[in-house]
Amino acid sequence: MKKTLIALAAVAATGAAFAQSSVTLYGVADIGLQDTNAPGTKVQLNSSATMNNGTSRWGIRGTEDLGGGLKAGFNFEAGLSLDNGAAGNFSGGYFGRAAYMTLAGDFGELSLGRRLNPAFNTAAAWELTGAANYSAVVSQFGSVLRGIRYNDMIMYTSPSFSGVTVQFGHVLKGDAGTGAINDLSVRYGQGPLAVAFNYNKQTNVAGNNKHLGASYDFGGFKVAGAWIDPAGAAKGFSIGGTVKVGTVSLTADFVRDTHFDDTDFVLEAKYPLSKRTFAYTAYLSDGKKKNGAFNAANVGKNVNGFGLGIRHNF
Repeated sequence: MKKTLIALAAVAATGAAFAQSSVTLYGVADIGLQDTNAPGTKVQLNSSATMNNGTSRWGIRGTEDLGGGLKAGFNFEAGLSLDNGAAGNFSGGYFGRAAYMTLAGDFGELSLGRRLNPAFNTAAAWELTGAANYSAVVSQFGSVLRGIRYNDMIMYTSPSFSGVTVQFGHVLKGDAGTGAINDLSVRYGQGPLAVAFNYNKQTNVAGNNKHLGASYDFGGFKVAGAWIDPAGAAKGFSIGGTVKVGTVSLTADFVRDTHFDDTDFVLEAKYPLSKRTFAYTAYLSDGKKKNGAFNAANVGKNVNGFGLGIRHNF
């Protein structure tokens, strides 16, 4: 009888553990037409190109309540081509967009593995297009984000203190290859105001990358701007705004490299079809003085891209 009661208690405890665990399937389906004036290009249907709003993908994430305020979690994310159904590999891996585990509690969150880095999260906090593929900020100053993701990253994210979140990512020298990577983000977001600062550096590489950006939402109108200073000679700023006309959001964002006298800009319109689906059109101009989204410097002229598509988040 005693053994039976112990067994029943074990089953009940297992059931409770399952009840406190969750796994979520999520993703993005984004497909649209892209056309550019780059030599040799033609109109194409794409699901992960420069003029798509986002890259099509799917992922799974889950958490388990460990008790005592602690939670363990994981996230795997893979690219997916709607052109032909093929897997979209990043850095040679199937789950190249994200593959990491987390431990979270009142202290914040510790994560281990490959994921978006603090530099990207900093820009996404204020950038007007939502860090779209056709972002003029990324086209002009993508180097300040250090490739958007890191392999083998140890990252700590603090709890929010009155809207302030600190995030620090570190890649060990043995994992980075020749020099450790340090990446610090400090972000404030509360009410209509967002402010974010990032500093990142690889220890064996001269110079560092840093940028400070902010946005303010007045309701029907939002403005944003940033000071951006990557390693090397390049440096500059961005300034732009988003206005709502009915349900349509119209965005214009101008990004200038003052050293190279190079300007990239994007014009975007988004129309919501539901809470999770929207249609969009965008025009991106990549200045000819330096390489950007379309490597315009290689063709000696501004390269302009046009996109028209639809995005569904699930």
